[in-house]
Amino acid sequence: MYLKINHITKYKYEKPFLSLTQAIKLFPTNLKDLKVIKWNVSVKNASIGEKIIESNGDQIVIAHTSKINKSSEVIVNGEVKTSNNNGIISGNKEKINPLVYLRETELTKADSGIKRFVSKLLLKNKRKNKLSFAHSLNSAIYDYIEYSSGTSDISTPAKDIYNSRKGVCQDFAHLMISSSIYAGIPARYVMGYFLPENTDTEATHAWVELYFKNVGWIAFDPSNNTSTNERYLRICSGFDSISAAPIKGVAIGSSDEELDVKVSVQQIPQQ
Repeated sequence: MYLKINHITKYKYEKPFLSLTQAIKLFPTNLKDLKVIKWNVSVKNASIGEKIIESNGDQIVIAHTSKINKSSEVIVNGEVKTSNNNGIISGNKEKINPLVYLRETELTKADSGIKRFVSKLLLKNKRKNKLSFAHSLNSAIYDYIEYSSGTSDISTPAKDIYNSRKGVCQDFAHLMISSSIYAGIPARYVMGYFLPENTDTEATHAWVELYFKNVGWIAFDPSNNTSTNERYLRICSGFDSISAAPIKGVAIGSSDEELDVKVSVQQIPQQ
């Protein structure tokens, strides 16, 4: 499938900044089943350094501007050819031991409710291997949480999502990570683009990857009860949504900021 991505992130600051430095991870992951036709990342009024490959395979550039301004704009334009990988992640060159992803964060820490939820599911699937259990967990979280925007924010932890039973894709992902780690399966948060069948769905998306010995990383999307396919484009990963943020910045001489994001993912004719 051929996908076209247009992504504009605008920042407006209450007071002019003296300088702004941003770490930008808005590049497709180098995967075996992905062909990047063209991809460009630009930052208004900024100089951009050389691309660096991080130890987890993420591609990152540092953008810096010392021009006094009250706004910043990050623009992404690209075209890629994707394939249905059935969730199997191959080709990403990493230097991190997958066991690192058994580490909890404040957003993925399991409380007694999550532990009971996972324990019941483990008992129900005790005759299955870990991969089969992961598919059951993916479906169980999809059934348990109601997709509801405006009921959580970037700082809402998995335990609160478990109790409220409402959230968006990042919340489904955090609960899946929390549950998987408690079950002894390394899990990480993934940010990327998604071509929705429903036009009301956000084009930026979050899902998870779980690690299985002798198999590798497998991607699951609990908010859609599926594994990733040709509609998904992987960008970056981390321990949670904060760790995997595609743009992080430090502004000197400024204060509060307003954020405006416009993203479109379209299927285009075969090249």
